[in-house]
Amino acid sequence: MTQQTDMTELHWLFDMLQHIDVGLVVINNNYEVELWNGFMENHSGVSSTSARQRSLFDIFPSINQNWLQQKLDTVLALRTPIYISWEQRPYLFPFKSYRAITSISELMFQNVVIRPINNANGTVNHLCLVVYDVTDVAVNKAALSAVNRKLDQLSKTDGLTDLHNRASLDRAIKLTFDAYIKGNSGPHSLVIVDIDHFKSVNDNYGHQTGDAVLQEMAKMLSSGSRRGDFVGRYGGEEFCILLLNTTQENAKIYCEKIRRQVEENVFKTSKGDLNITISLGCSELNQAHDSIEQWVESADQALYSAKDKGRNQTVVAD
Repeated sequence: MTQQTDMTELHWLFDMLQHIDVGLVVINNNYEVELWNGFMENHSGVSSTSARQRSLFDIFPSINQNWLQQKLDTVLALRTPIYISWEQRPYLFPFKSYRAITSISELMFQNVVIRPINNANGTVNHLCLVVYDVTDVAVNKAALSAVNRKLDQLSKTDGLTDLHNRASLDRAIKLTFDAYIKGNSGPHSLVIVDIDHFKSVNDNYGHQTGDAVLQEMAKMLSSGSRRGDFVGRYGGEEFCILLLNTTQENAKIYCEKIRRQVEENVFKTSKGDLNITISLGCSELNQAHDSIEQWVESADQALYSAKDKGRNQTVVAD
């Protein structure tokens, strides 16, 4: 009766091993397969009969043999399990995923545990690889990360122009000012740009046209800037450009180049073609600026001076 019971339990155990939704592979110390369950058969297309007594690296030549062999040898030597997360390596076995949500990968994401199998005499010459399908977890985490990145971008970006928003500008200006005060950087120049007579654009052509002008202006400022320059919308029709490692002389050259490009550009809108000009105020950060507010104020005063002098020009702060 006991022998029959043992045989029944062994049959149950074997049936569970074959049908459990986890991959089970047993290999010897020559990396040859001795057990290959139904999960592995279904996802690899290799039957247990074909897999048995073959090297794991022969069945899957795409596996990085040096990397995995080092893991396997470590488990054999230390007799302690090793865990391989999908975040370290997306998969060990290149199985296609049959789930509909795997937009980020066509292959199954896997967690793998490599465990030593103890013999009755205490020796270890076999290993068990347990393969978990974690595609749902990986895809959900990737989707959440994408959402978080988008939210982070939205928190730093002006919704209309896609430039940096005021908060991002303030942070960049503060970091630049602090580094300069500590003697770690410089020279730096700050430019404030204002669209001339923008209120009349809104009044005569409507706010949608005004928004279109702001969007095209943002593209012109971005395309005309160098890599490393910080371009943002300061508020309303005003833009701010932080020119790092730029003297006021070079900043004025930059400002005049942008001013001429805007003056010569034809802004095409649904209400017709428009000609727009801009005024610019520029200030180079120097020892006379005791605070961020003084630096920004000096650029702002230069802008007002450009307006008072007739607009469509650049004024550099004294």
